[in-house]
Amino acid sequence: MFQILIVVLIVILLVLGGIVWYQRRILTQLKTIQDAQHKLVDQKLGEQLKELGQLQLTGDTKKDFDQLNDEYNEKIVPQLKAIAASQQDLVQAARTTKLLTIKAPLDDLRAELAKTTAAQGKVERSLNHLKQQSRSQQRAIEQIRARYREFHQQLNEKSFAYGESSEKLNAELADLEEQYERFVELTKQGDSSAAQEILTDLQAGNEQLAKELKTVPKLYRPLVTEFPDQLAELASGYATLTKQHYHFTEPKLDEQIKQLQAKLTATTKQLQDLHLDVVEQANKDLAEAIDHLYAVMQKELDARREAVHMIGVMAEFTQHAQHQNNELMAELDRLSLSYTLNNNEFEKTRELNEQIKTIVKQYNEDQQAIKNNEAVYSQILERQKENRQSLIDIEKEQGEINDEVAKLQTDEQRAKQMLQHYSVQIRTIRRQVEQMNLPGISQDYMDYFFGVSDEIKKLAAELSEYKVNMDNVTKQLLMVETDLERLQDKTNDLRDSAELTERLQQYANRFADNEKVVKAAQKSQELYNQYNYAGSLETIATALEEVEPGSYKRIEDSYYQEINEE
Repeated sequence: MFQILIVVLIVILLVLGGIVWYQRRILTQLKTIQDAQHKLVDQKLGEQLKELGQLQLTGDTKKDFDQLNDEYNEKIVPQLKAIAASQQDLVQAARTTKLLTIKAPLDDLRAELAKTTAAQGKVERSLNHLKQQSRSQQRAIEQIRARYREFHQQLNEKSFAYGESSEKLNAELADLEEQYERFVELTKQGDSSAAQEILTDLQAGNEQLAKELKTVPKLYRPLVTEFPDQLAELASGYATLTKQHYHFTEPKLDEQIKQLQAKLTATTKQLQDLHLDVVEQANKDLAEAIDHLYAVMQKELDARREAVHMIGVMAEFTQHAQHQNNELMAELDRLSLSYTLNNNEFEKTRELNEQIKTIVKQYNEDQQAIKNNEAVYSQILERQKENRQSLIDIEKEQGEINDEVAKLQTDEQRAKQMLQHYSVQIRTIRRQVEQMNLPGISQDYMDYFFGVSDEIKKLAAELSEYKVNMDNVTKQLLMVETDLERLQDKTNDLRDSAELTERLQQYANRFADNEKVVKAAQKSQELYNQYNYAGSLETIATALEEVEPGSYKRIEDSYYQEINEE
């Protein structure tokens, strides 16, 4: 029984402890709400609104202020008072038996505090915006006033740099100053919203005017100090040069100069109207056109002396080229009596002659143009330089043709020497064969020998023609050279095969008791008698290698050693 009583007491103590803990927790939360409510009150937003309300606000600014003032005094202030009262009621309730039912009212109070905090923050931000706008506009008043002083000073002290454009620039400045006065008036009246709209336009206008004040002198300077003098100089120079009988690559330069002068006048007028983008492009076009006209005239001044000199040089050059071509044609005529010309030498020389005639014709025309004071010197210079290079190329080709045909006689003499050499060589080969004392020669060898002999006779016939065709002679020389080498190889093979066969036949007598060697020797002799010396050698060599390996190689090495020592 005592134990049960102790358990009951412990439970009661735990419950009481839980209630105390919960009560403290609720009171802490209510204290936090109270602190937050006091913080909102301490911001003294009402006093700030009262101070701003003392200004003579008008227009949209007055409407915005009234809305903020009503929002604060009619909604936020009552809400703050209601939150304070509710907080006190809940503190009292937390100390009574109502503690256990306080959670829902506490959550409602916390939500109301959050809502009021957000509303007051919105009012505060809007108020700060109005105040910041007002301060910015006050600063703008001073800045713009100072800037207008600078604009006036610049237009007055440097009016020479703006020319007639200063009239319109001053008009723009006057318009901006009118807007500025309106802006100042609205600012004084406290209508910040309307003043802000004017300030935005005013600032854009100021930047535009500042840009114009910076740009106009740059555009005006060449229109007054550069282009007029340059155009006058061009007009004077053109008149002087035409009197000195200069002509140019472009027609009617005087009209081009007049057109540029008219464009200069129009561009100056456009600058007065402040069409700056148009003037900037026009200035670039004028500068480029003026430079171009200078270049056109200077080109003829620079070209005259060199062109006249070139005409003098080309007089001798054309005569020399024509003389060389005539001599080349005469040489071709002479050589064509004895040789066939196969490389279109006559056609090439005639083509060169036509090219020279064209160059001479251009030379005569240019020379006459200079005499008649009708020359465009730069064109004459360029044309004669091209013709000079053409004559250099022509003389080079003339030299190549001349060198080619000049070799004909030398080549003929060399060909005759080679013919003599080949004739001696084939007779030598014939004596070599006769000295072998063979029973006979195969028909294949004889056919090849007489074929080479016929080729040598054909070469002799080519060289005996009334008009020698050196191309055919050269081909025949190459053919005879190759076939003679092959004939010499065949002759050497014939000699070697016959001599080695005889030596192997003698060596085979040592194997008279070997039936295979005896039969091979008989077969070899039959082939030898049929003039098949290579076959005869192979037959006896194969049999000996079988009975005595290495014997054929030993005899062959000994034979070639003797040949080399001879």
